[in-house]
Amino acid sequence: MNVPPFFMGLTLLFWGWEVKLLPLAAACAVGVELPRVIRWRTDFSEADIRRFWDLCEILFLGAMMYGYATTDIAGGPAKFMPWLPLIFFPFVAATAFSAHDRVRLSTYFWLLRKPGRETLSAKPLGAFVPYWYFAVCFIAASIMNVRDIRFYAGVVLFGGWLLWMVRSRTAPASAWAFVIAIAVAAGFFGQIGLTRLQALVENKAGQLFQNLEAPDVEFSQTRTSIGSVGRLKLSGRIILRVETDGRHPPPSLLRKASFSSYQSSGDRATWSASRPEFGMVTPGAGAADWPLATSRAAPSTVKISTFLQNGTGILSVPNGPTMLDGLLATSVQTNACGSVRVREAPPLVRYTVEYNEAASTIDAPPAAADLEIPPQEAPAVAEIAGEIGLTSQPPLAVLQRVQNFFQEKFTYSRYLKGTDYDPTGRNTPLREFLLRDRTGHCEYFATAATLLLRQGGVPARYAIGFAVPEAERGGTVHLVRARHAHAWTLAYVNGAWRDFDTTPASWDEVEEEQKTIYQPLTDLLSWLRYAFAGWRYYGDRRAVAKLLLWLAPVLIAWFVWRLLSRKRGVRLEGRRPQEPTLHYPGLDSEFYLVERQVAKTGVPRRGGEPLQEWADRVETARQHGQKIAPLRDIIALHYAYRFDPQGITPAQRRKLRACVDAWLENAS
Repeated sequence: MNVPPFFMGLTLLFWGWEVKLLPLAAACAVGVELPRVIRWRTDFSEADIRRFWDLCEILFLGAMMYGYATTDIAGGPAKFMPWLPLIFFPFVAATAFSAHDRVRLSTYFWLLRKPGRETLSAKPLGAFVPYWYFAVCFIAASIMNVRDIRFYAGVVLFGGWLLWMVRSRTAPASAWAFVIAIAVAAGFFGQIGLTRLQALVENKAGQLFQNLEAPDVEFSQTRTSIGSVGRLKLSGRIILRVETDGRHPPPSLLRKASFSSYQSSGDRATWSASRPEFGMVTPGAGAADWPLATSRAAPSTVKISTFLQNGTGILSVPNGPTMLDGLLATSVQTNACGSVRVREAPPLVRYTVEYNEAASTIDAPPAAADLEIPPQEAPAVAEIAGEIGLTSQPPLAVLQRVQNFFQEKFTYSRYLKGTDYDPTGRNTPLREFLLRDRTGHCEYFATAATLLLRQGGVPARYAIGFAVPEAERGGTVHLVRARHAHAWTLAYVNGAWRDFDTTPASWDEVEEEQKTIYQPLTDLLSWLRYAFAGWRYYGDRRAVAKLLLWLAPVLIAWFVWRLLSRKRGVRLEGRRPQEPTLHYPGLDSEFYLVERQVAKTGVPRRGGEPLQEWADRVETARQHGQKIAPLRDIIALHYAYRFDPQGITPAQRRKLRACVDAWLENAS
């Protein structure tokens, strides 16, 4: 190793001290420093050194899998990175005890091992090994994130040691020390500033993302696309996986929230909840059971899977939920608008919902807000109510007449048309929809139906969530995509809230037209993510961790036995033998004996000086009385022997040797 004695050993001890693995670090330190004491080596070939590196790569990947399998994705690196020096120690020890310098660029990069790329990886890199291993040790030590002076002192000490070795010998030591002192001071105060900046950024980012998550976590209001202009387009990304038992159909609608107050101004239309506050749900007998109603008499069940950001958000449930089974979470909350909120659950949540669509369980009874009609919408709503005869009708008759009105006289469209300008403010987007255009998307139908039911005396609310499509290929799993997002009406009939959807049935076919040719690929990627997350959070990860812990020592032992059983140790009698150098023609020419002899007379050949110029200087010295025989014949034969592609004949070779012998004899 081309580093000072004990440098790598002390580096390993520093790493072990920081990560609390001092006994292992001491053993590794002895291993890397022992080659300085003993002369025994092993004759590893270049292929053997590559195998050691491949082994370390396998151990590195295994450590990553173990760290990810035993903790979350954020804590995974902190689980395996402190072990990096130990993971790469077999390779470092092999290069230290190797009888030859076999480390090349191709050792580290598989692509350079292909035939025809030898020139890219021919340069030995043995001196590079301790330096990158030194960096690995300090990276591993820094993972512990100890915020005290000792780690910084270690960085300064070892970094200064290395810089002292490579410093320029022409600069005074005092100047070098002054520059290092400035760098140490700047680094110390710089790291304090970076620590404060990190805290500030984390705080601001937390506030930002908290604000971004608020609508999905609270659902106190929702802004619709009513009044907007353009084509409504949603993606085919899979949001929910709804699984049935194969004998009963799934619920047609999965609700996230409902709202009671509608307001519109220009191109902005918003529904708000009058009582959005959440209350805690008391867990059941099982740790993952959450009863939502006092009675568990529920005729239907469905299993739902979805991803939640940070494990917190609003769940999609059918109308009338009574129990959530198998939901791993710290807390579950509900509100009067029928929303179910979960906190501190795995990113992938799986839950089985027991529900009764004919009963109201978590929704609050009707209030005055459930019969209110905004003043700006009242004229158009009253006109339509009179047209279809909603006055003095029983609730079921009101529902039937509203349903028939929308099914017979309206069409579904994803295109959003703007509202004609009206300085009085009476020409609202909903009025245009009811009286003129009579085409729109589900938000128009749900809003209009809610207000018409209220005009007919039926309490109603605006609901949002997802429509459940048919299962693909006749299976039991229904894939709910982003384009299946839907809005409908909740109507209070016979003492319970019922789903009431007036959007024409053709809406689902229109949405399916958005399917792209890339959907099979995105579905595959989504399934792989879902399957991995299912194993990650609900599978037996401990079995994988145990397997990796048992497999690692077995793999190392088998590898070392296979490698060392075919190698023989050698004893070095001096420095480590270098790789054999290439031999060029003419390097054994006797001319070099003449060159050394002439140098003794005071006319040495200068670095890079052509032979003919040197011969001229020798001739000049001879003319001045120095005892030097002529060299031109010898130089001519040497040039031919050294540089002529055709070489020289055996006779010329013998002549060169004879001329040199004669010259040396005369010179003596």
